[in-house]
Amino acid sequence: MDYLKRQIENSREIFKKKMLECETEDGDTLMCSINQAFGEFHTNGHNCLGCNLQEDVDWIESFLEQANAENYFVAGIHIEYFFKTYLFHLYLLTEKIFEIKKIIGLPVSYKENEFEIFRTIKLWANFFKHPKVFILTHHPEYYFDNQTNEICKLVENNDNKIIDLKFIKKYYSGEDRNKYKNLTGELRNNSNVKVILPSIDILTQDFCNACAIFIEVIKENKAYKEILNDLTTLENYFDYEDIE
Repeated sequence: MDYLKRQIENSREIFKKKMLECETEDGDTLMCSINQAFGEFHTNGHNCLGCNLQEDVDWIESFLEQANAENYFVAGIHIEYFFKTYLFHLYLLTEKIFEIKKIIGLPVSYKENEFEIFRTIKLWANFFKHPKVFILTHHPEYYFDNQTNEICKLVENNDNKIIDLKFIKKYYSGEDRNKYKNLTGELRNNSNVKVILPSIDILTQDFCNACAIFIEVIKENKAYKEILNDLTTLENYFDYEDIE
């Protein structure tokens, strides 16, 4: 429990520093700073991208604040419960980013290493959304991948079936009848399943770094800015607001 609490505390600090307290030209949060990309196209318009992305950031920050409170642990919160809840908050924002990438036509291979964390989040979310025959396992246990001593002991025991990112990439990235059959053979009626999750603080740091790179890609590319401005900016927005 203490280990999970430290992970949450570290993640909260990382997230606040990188997503809410980062220094931008106008003193905006990271996501709201995307509005700087569209100032050259209008003087009194409103672009919806920064607000829509920031909304998810605020929800994530609120969740981490609540999870960091002492009473969050009174009920003996479980690693699986926290990770799933946090992951799906990150996943919702990740899906918005993927949608923007699709709109501007950003190549899948562009910044592949930097954006790998987005694909990792989608894979884990897919595993929990569509567990397949994982539902046939008996009381699987959950660990974080930076619990080094515990992980070494788990791996050394050949009776354990380890589910980690490598396993999920193999069996949960697309549909395949043969893979499903093999997965069934590995997991059904298995009482020695150990799920090794990404550590919360590293996941948070990599996610925030990728978000920052993504925002910069848009701000620095004139073609992407033009595409998004046409689709996401309401001209004379603040004139309408004054009339109301």
